[in-house]
Amino acid sequence: MEKIANRTVIWSLKRYTRDKNLWDRVCSRCKQVTPVFEHEHHDEQEQLLFNYLCESCAQKKLAEWLQCEASPDYVQFGHVTDFDIATVFYEQKNDGETLLLTRWSPEQRRRRLQGNEE
Repeated sequence: MEKIANRTVIWSLKRYTRDKNLWDRVCSRCKQVTPVFEHEHHDEQEQLLFNYLCESCAQKKLAEWLQCEASPDYVQFGHVTDFDIATVFYEQKNDGETLLLTRWSPEQRRRRLQGNEE
């Protein structure tokens, strides 16, 4: 994935804003719902993978990262985080992972989802 000055992207979720409709796709995780997020990540061989997640599965992905791996209570994680982009990257200088969340304003979201980005 992309490197940003000693940062390596581990995974990212971006709200889908392209012209193409996703009605003919299903979420790669639950296999039941039309997706709204693009999900970028690496496999064990460091190959870049790209798929789509629905709102609920994107929320679960975020909750899983926020919860400790030893405590898989994310299923009961009751918060819904309003976000449009979530990026987790590894920072070499801190030897740790960092989460960056972006939330568009209501007007930005409306324009982007209608495909009228400026």
